[in-house]
Amino acid sequence: MTRQQQEMLTVTLHWLIGDREQTTTIVCEDSSPETLLPLLIDGCGLPVRNERGEPIAYTLRLASPAGRLLRPAESASAQGVRSGSHLWLTEGCRATPRRCLLGLPDGSEVALPPRGVTLSRAWLLQALALLNLDTYHRELALLEQRRSLYRYVSNRPHCLIAPTGTGPWSVSTERTDVATLLNGMRIAPGASEPLRDGDILTLGEEGLSLSITLIGDIAA
Repeated sequence: MTRQQQEMLTVTLHWLIGDREQTTTIVCEDSSPETLLPLLIDGCGLPVRNERGEPIAYTLRLASPAGRLLRPAESASAQGVRSGSHLWLTEGCRATPRRCLLGLPDGSEVALPPRGVTLSRAWLLQALALLNLDTYHRELALLEQRRSLYRYVSNRPHCLIAPTGTGPWSVSTERTDVATLLNGMRIAPGASEPLRDGDILTLGEEGLSLSITLIGDIAA
């Protein structure tokens, strides 16, 4: 492999326009963020000044919008960036809520959308089908026999998991007929309870237990 080939990286770049995620695959030199950022900002068509005319400070983060911040003057590869890595181009002053991962009983995890999600039996089974098809088919068979824990989850919206502004994630429910428990304590209808890393969410009094994993810093 030539030195020139060693200095090139193929990465997936993510950024936000409003609240909509944009993504593209780029080939770039293994340079420092302070060298790459002007090129990436221009290529993504991002503004360099805000509505008050002040310069916008951008940063590069590894893996997610709440991932590890890359140091400005050090090469990307020296900070763990490799071909195939995902980089996020974010505003340096923007608060970055933690990412929330939901752990299913089979051991698989699904990353929740940044705006949150309303959990229902259909949503959870669809996630399971994408993550573990064999277990999905097994649970469908158990549902027919009324032996699956998924039977305790409502087919209608059961509860909502979503970030609260720029702060932590929370769980809430409007249901009085089905239970949503956080670490064994039932959540009152209309109440919103903050989620912490390692919490256990149970849908139904004897139902499905889901683990909560929070990743990243609350603020950039």
